[in-house]
Amino acid sequence: IPWRSREVRMGVFPMGVDATALARASAHADVEEQTRKWRSDGTVRLLLGVDRLDYTKGILRRLLAFERLLERVPELREHVRLVQVAVPSREDVQAYQTFREHAEALIGRINGAFATPSWVPVHWMYRGVSHEELLALYRAADVMLVTPLRDGMNLVAKEFCAARVDDDGVLVLSEFAGAASELAEALMVNPFDVEQTAATYYRALTMPEDERRDRMHALRQRIATHDAERWATRFLDALDSITAGGHGCAPTAPDVLAALAARIRAAPTVRVVLDYDGTLVPFALSPELARPDAPLGTLLTELAARPGCEVHLVSGRGRDNLARWFGRLPIGLHAEHGLWSRPRSDIWVGGPTVDMSWRAAVDPILEDFTARTPGSLIEEKEASVAWHYRAADPEFGQRQARELHAHLTELLSSLPVRIVPGDRVIEIRPHGAHKGTVVATIRDAAPAGTLLVVLGDDHTDGDMFRAVGEDDIAIQVGSPGHGAPYCLTDVAAARAFLQDLLRE
Repeated sequence: IPWRSREVRMGVFPMGVDATALARASAHADVEEQTRKWRSDGTVRLLLGVDRLDYTKGILRRLLAFERLLERVPELREHVRLVQVAVPSREDVQAYQTFREHAEALIGRINGAFATPSWVPVHWMYRGVSHEELLALYRAADVMLVTPLRDGMNLVAKEFCAARVDDDGVLVLSEFAGAASELAEALMVNPFDVEQTAATYYRALTMPEDERRDRMHALRQRIATHDAERWATRFLDALDSITAGGHGCAPTAPDVLAALAARIRAAPTVRVVLDYDGTLVPFALSPELARPDAPLGTLLTELAARPGCEVHLVSGRGRDNLARWFGRLPIGLHAEHGLWSRPRSDIWVGGPTVDMSWRAAVDPILEDFTARTPGSLIEEKEASVAWHYRAADPEFGQRQARELHAHLTELLSSLPVRIVPGDRVIEIRPHGAHKGTVVATIRDAAPAGTLLVVLGDDHTDGDMFRAVGEDDIAIQVGSPGHGAPYCLTDVAAARAFLQDLLRE
């Protein structure tokens, strides 16, 4: 995800449990003894819920489904019991006190309607439990109920499977738990659907032994393979791949940058070629808002005043903006990616060299996408046009940009134009107008032995980086990955590097 002057990478790293330690502990003699106590009445099947007392965990819906099960299947009465462990949570918060009251009232209703002198359908445990007691409950349960209304991962489901060293038991899992994307062999439920959830409880209780064992064996294998150690290793490996330059280049070390600056200062003739947006100034929501500040003008003027040094500003912006902002500075200006150039004079040279009739087809499409994408806008130029979506919703803007790019690619495939995606912008411009041609022109006009220094930030500046020679210097600003061997983190770092060139 492009974010300001850097790139954020996202990954999916489902957290695991220490499956080996859980399996070892669940086989301990103390756990075995407690398991036998929970199973002392061999005629009663055990359903288990273990949750923090929280409204997101689906405890009320779970109880309603259990009540419906007893109503719909009378023969299960006195042969099934729900043990609900509710670990106290936020007891000083009124909303949680009220939630507990609702849960206990519902349990009272169920027990009042179905209990007999020898059987209570719901066993409520409003307390914490020891590790050994929790493992014994996991081992004793015929069916584990993990049915949150919304949850991030829910490791209880994985702990239950890891503890079942007997390869038995059934996991009923809410489709709204993160673990549901991994544990396909569980029986999935929508806890809001009481009827369907009750039917799934019945299916779990009546599932043949061979199917139970096949499902649990597969779950245990997956959990043992994707355990907590592997989760941590994958996470750290992903971080290491970024810092080691696995996705482009890492920010260049300060001592290397200092050596580059010293080399530039020592060169008898230097041509410094600079992009504008994202390199010298941060991106703004609207192109008109990214005006240069006074310190930037001073920096460019002082840099151009160094003996043997020329400064060139190469931008995708129109020539009117560049002339208004930088026309008084002693630097070369190159607008619309080099379509127009003004090398240290008041006269612009260049201009469109191709048929511009393609605009008639493109303009209505851009207007339509702008109307359908709040926060987007069209930037009109003499020979090109750009669609900006920096102020749009990031996710929606990206989707719209992909659709627009695909649509324009098909529409303009036979015409001499380029569709160039940039940082929250898509630009359509004539073939042959790119920043690499500007760099080549500057290099050819310079004296032999001139050092070329290029700074840019995005895809359009890759043309400049590819145009430099082996002995020249190309520096990426912000998100890496466009072909420059050196990287600066952001606009502030770019300005600091240029300031360093002014030292004696």
